[in-house]
Amino acid sequence: FVALSLVNDPKVVFLDEMTTGLDPASRRVAWVLIRAIRERGATVVLVTHFMDEAEHLCDRVAIVDKGRIAALNTPQGLVATYAGGVRVTFSTDHSELSWLGQVPGVSNVSRSGPRVEVQGTGPVLALVAAALVERGIAPLDLRTEQPSLEDVFLRITGGGVRD
Repeated sequence: FVALSLVNDPKVVFLDEMTTGLDPASRRVAWVLIRAIRERGATVVLVTHFMDEAEHLCDRVAIVDKGRIAALNTPQGLVATYAGGVRVTFSTDHSELSWLGQVPGVSNVSRSGPRVEVQGTGPVLALVAAALVERGIAPLDLRTEQPSLEDVFLRITGGGVRD
């Protein structure tokens, strides 16, 4: 329970880079306070460069690039529209894995030494895992990397260093 009182009980609260410079524990406390403000019925406009913060706290996110709104949607909607699928990674010493390209939803398979990366959409983790087990391959480090709002931001803004 957080007791929170704001002067004049505002309907809109603007928070500009509120958590910049905070340690992780203090940052989470700030998140609790932001949620408490929202639960009291206020609209919170949160300006942040921390994409994980926006994913956790925001109902809608505007990606601003060069002073203009480049994209506006829910965090999940932005990820679904712009991030381009999931990555499944694992290590194996099996040399022949070209058959992974035939697994439904798989769009690309690449390898660097023992590390394999499979890109795809839909339930690609489950389908790749089933195909691996079917061929007697059970990697201990099989995992999926879901695209994030940070991936979306970098894709929309070009992701490079700017002047």
